[in-house]
Amino acid sequence: MAALTTRDQPATGELRVIGPAGIDEQPWLPVPGCPGVAEKELWHAGDLVAALIRYEPGARTPGQPHQIADHHIWVVAGTATIGGRRMVAGSYVHVPPTAAHPIEAGPVGCTILQLHHRSPAG
Repeated sequence: MAALTTRDQPATGELRVIGPAGIDEQPWLPVPGCPGVAEKELWHAGDLVAALIRYEPGARTPGQPHQIADHHIWVVAGTATIGGRRMVAGSYVHVPPTAAHPIEAGPVGCTILQLHHRSPAG
């Protein structure tokens, strides 16, 4: 099942649901420049994206500051250090504009659910 887009959305007021099997069917796509990190885009509308991001043990992303974008991160499984703070499954992080937010997976890796604005380059 491909990622959801605005053209895939049901009429206003209707739910769009992807069950566990549908999410499992979607491939993990490598995050360019970040070895050991892959993502599944669950939905997007314009530049707003909801994605599952999986980190292998010790994998990392640079978390460069974004000038106008808020990010919302939920640690779904495993542990990670986000912006210098250790987070466990069930934790939430709000990343305001201009805040660096490097992420490094713990010893068992982690999966996060992230809501963010796509960068202009991609």
